[in-house]
Amino acid sequence: MRPATLSLLLLAAFSTGGVSAQTAAAPDPAAAAKAALAQTDGTIMVMGTREAVEVIRDKFGVPHIYAKNTGDLFFAQGFVVAQDRMWQLEMWRRNGEGRLAEVLGKDYIRRDTFARMLQFRGNWEAEYNKYHAQGKLIFDSFAKGVNAAIQKALDERKVPVEFERMGFAPQPVWTAKTILTRMPGWAMTRNASSELARALDIKRLGLERTRELKPTEPERAFVVPEGLNLDDIEPGILDIARDANNYRFPVAGGGDGGEITTDEPAFSVPGDERPSASNNWVVSGRKSATGKPLLANDPHRDLANPSLRYVVHLNAPGWNAIGATEPGVPGIAIGHNDRIAWGFTILGVDQQDLYVEETDPANPNRYMWKGEWREMALNRELIYVKGQAAPVEVTLKRTHHGPVVHENSTRNRAYAVRWAGAETGGAGYVGALGVMQSRNWDEFKTNMSRAWFTPSHSIVYADVDGNIGYLGVALSPVRRTWDGLLPVPGKDGKYEWEGYVPFEKLPASFNPPDGFFNTSNNDVVPKIVPGYNLPLGFEYTQPFRYNRVLEVLKSKKPFTLADMQALQQDMVSIPARTLVPLLLDLTVHKPELIRAQTL
Repeated sequence: MRPATLSLLLLAAFSTGGVSAQTAAAPDPAAAAKAALAQTDGTIMVMGTREAVEVIRDKFGVPHIYAKNTGDLFFAQGFVVAQDRMWQLEMWRRNGEGRLAEVLGKDYIRRDTFARMLQFRGNWEAEYNKYHAQGKLIFDSFAKGVNAAIQKALDERKVPVEFERMGFAPQPVWTAKTILTRMPGWAMTRNASSELARALDIKRLGLERTRELKPTEPERAFVVPEGLNLDDIEPGILDIARDANNYRFPVAGGGDGGEITTDEPAFSVPGDERPSASNNWVVSGRKSATGKPLLANDPHRDLANPSLRYVVHLNAPGWNAIGATEPGVPGIAIGHNDRIAWGFTILGVDQQDLYVEETDPANPNRYMWKGEWREMALNRELIYVKGQAAPVEVTLKRTHHGPVVHENSTRNRAYAVRWAGAETGGAGYVGALGVMQSRNWDEFKTNMSRAWFTPSHSIVYADVDGNIGYLGVALSPVRRTWDGLLPVPGKDGKYEWEGYVPFEKLPASFNPPDGFFNTSNNDVVPKIVPGYNLPLGFEYTQPFRYNRVLEVLKSKKPFTLADMQALQQDMVSIPARTLVPLLLDLTVHKPELIRAQTL
């Protein structure tokens, strides 16, 4: 059967139009949902492209986009992903811009406030160009493609059924700035919360007991930073950031009001962030049945519908790559072109610090630094809230360390977070645009150095010439006087970042003698780059997943693609080798204990 094709044809202009249209009433939800499905056959006349673009859907539904220039390529990507994921994109945009309360209600005011705290506040031209020399063109084109798909759906009264159920319409208001939100990267650079938790543990248990019960990895004899008063540390300091780590979307209810069928905010995550986990590995041709490298990646993000990932093939002069990205981001983040392949896992570089600022008792908008009072930067913003006539006004405060996330007026304290994502080029996962065009290891490293800043990643590499490589990449803060494991006082200037570790000093390895690389969020750098001793972080996961993959990859057999797939689904648990015999040796009599022992 011939794949379905879709052509986006040349027209002269593009209109953002209005946002008042709603999905026409449908006889039943299934019919309404079906009516709004993406058109995957025939020709679509759409304003915004310079030349015709062809989109071929394969048997898996993956779009293969063929364009004649860069602008049209990314316009088409934006258009196609909006066809498929319009509801998800609307929520992604609102999540990043801090505009969820407009459509979801007052439970999202705090989340919206935090999103606005994280918004990039530097030079936008530098920001666009940091990711790619054609960054502004790419981001503008992608945004216009998204808008075009939304406007078409509004004009035809065929927006996805979720909008009708929730009582609002998608908005064709995407810009280049929309794409470069910091919210997706925040949750994956999450050290500030562990600093707070560790300080609270020390208050409750004492330093030695906390070291014993909650050691770091690699283990470090951490101490309370000089000048930090633990009485200043309280549990609610990071409450405003608590809900920023989940992509779960609201579910429309069955009634006519479009209510959310849950007793809690649809993005709520009580307590600390859940740990992420991921694996990747690459074997050289010496260890494969084909004589060519094999590369595997399984980034263990939450299983969700719609998926966090979107798979797409992009082809135009200078571009030919296929892989997965987040729907709101142009290009691909994980995948391969016709010359190289790459995959990533979270490495664990410490990219956040929590600062305790001393504020002026007479003016809480001033804070002490090196013996002088400094004025905080103030931004007043309006958050519109569903069901409320008047917007909520919030004042966002910033010290030179970063946004103020909490204040204690009784103790004259403010708490600010510094993180690498605030830097130019700090949007998560956008840094792969240049990587997509790399032809070899040297180009790959150069493009990685441009803008792969957040989150931190262990990246494995392979190419058609038979080479394999490893890079540990991130903006890694230089801390001369402390280890980043606990909050620090801000007033004396003793705990300032002194830039970032230069890219050429980050861990790297090429064509290792063992014939493979393997990472699983663990402290892998000393194994891959023996003797590497720059401190990158102290909060890695346990090595069990790494060790299991290592067991398999060290075998002498020539690996096939099927072997790689089997290893991704491998269920062998190294801890179980110790724990299961201990459980089986127990003698139990109660029925519930027997059942538990059997399990």
